[in-house]
Amino acid sequence: MRSLIVAVAFALASFSAIAADKQFGATCAYGLSEYGVEVKTDCKINWQDPATGKTFCFSKEEAKQEFMKNPEANIKKAEVTYAKLHKN
Repeated sequence: MRSLIVAVAFALASFSAIAADKQFGATCAYGLSEYGVEVKTDCKINWQDPATGKTFCFSKEEAKQEFMKNPEANIKKAEVTYAKLHKN
């Protein structure tokens, strides 16, 4: 029983780490970079930047494909847009 509790606790901790790593509050990174809007996602369609380990979420596969044509520039545009939308 104790090993089951430890396994569940480990799984939950792993899930929390993954969830916390989603960029832009799990909104579509392409929507931010291309259209300047937040589109909430479930983050089932995503990409993890190998250089930073950050996870970027997408509303649909086509959005991810467009984003991946120039991920570095799109990340920068999305960061600027997200900051503007969330400044106090």
